[in-house]
Amino acid sequence: MSIQSKILNYCLKKYVKNQQPPVEERSFIEARKMMNQEGYVDQEAPIISKLIQNLVFSKSKSDVEVNEVYLGGIRALHFTHKTSNKKKCILYFHGGGYVAGSPETHQNMLLSLTKLSSSDIYAIDYSLSPENIFPAAIQDAVDSYDALLELGFQNNDIIFGGDSAGGNLALVCTLKLQELKKNLPSKIFLLSPWTDLTGEGKSIKENSVSDPYLSYDDWLNTSRSMKRNVEEWYAPNQNYRNPLISPVFATYKNFPETLIQVSNIEILFSDSTELASRIEEGTNKVSLSIYKDLPHVWQIFRFLPESKKALYEISKFIQN
Repeated sequence: MSIQSKILNYCLKKYVKNQQPPVEERSFIEARKMMNQEGYVDQEAPIISKLIQNLVFSKSKSDVEVNEVYLGGIRALHFTHKTSNKKKCILYFHGGGYVAGSPETHQNMLLSLTKLSSSDIYAIDYSLSPENIFPAAIQDAVDSYDALLELGFQNNDIIFGGDSAGGNLALVCTLKLQELKKNLPSKIFLLSPWTDLTGEGKSIKENSVSDPYLSYDDWLNTSRSMKRNVEEWYAPNQNYRNPLISPVFATYKNFPETLIQVSNIEILFSDSTELASRIEEGTNKVSLSIYKDLPHVWQIFRFLPESKKALYEISKFIQN
């Protein structure tokens, strides 16, 4: 565990986790403010919180070219570099609990990954809840994949990636493509994917105290908060064991090769370990990479040595 990650964990617990409102008062707006999303910047946030936000979300200098494009009518950012293999690409789905986030909130990580992997990346601005509830985001994901095929990419040259809720979307989009009997992407990489949306995952109870910012110390409040996110905002009045909502309950057959990265102190730790077991049960190829004592989706904190290590691991997975 690096000194940078120790400092980050301390700051996240003190200035993010311990500053969040009670479950009853919490809104999806808080998530958008935390991610410094356009139109939701919190001017009253503590100075340390603003510093972390600037470090994560302010665009860094890069020789990677970034352009706004549309895939099947869905807005996206296209990341490309002179070293990119133009025949291959990554379709990336950002995290944010299905209620927050955008390609811009994840651009610094994607700038780095574009260069490391020598791959173009298309990051889509899929429909967020509660304005657009389930299954709107899945339809956007499927439509954007179809658009890449129409651009001339072969399915074997497309890789899906996603973090947290975006990892969920990468999985359920692939499951939906199977349901539609369409050809699948070649590989999937997942960063701390949110795969159990019932709010009853094993590590919610085990890791609510240790998770630096995604939880309450009281695991019952953590569970209530997660259920509220899903039941009120993302997918009201649904069966939350539906594999297209909670892919941890899916049956995996003939599934693309998958890489999962997760930290052992996250409330979503069991989401990854149980997913890996489910994928492996179907005799699919899956790699579970467990990092120690890091915050949820630490890959976006570009100043962490562990972030660089994780992105390097992803790039090798993509290139091999």
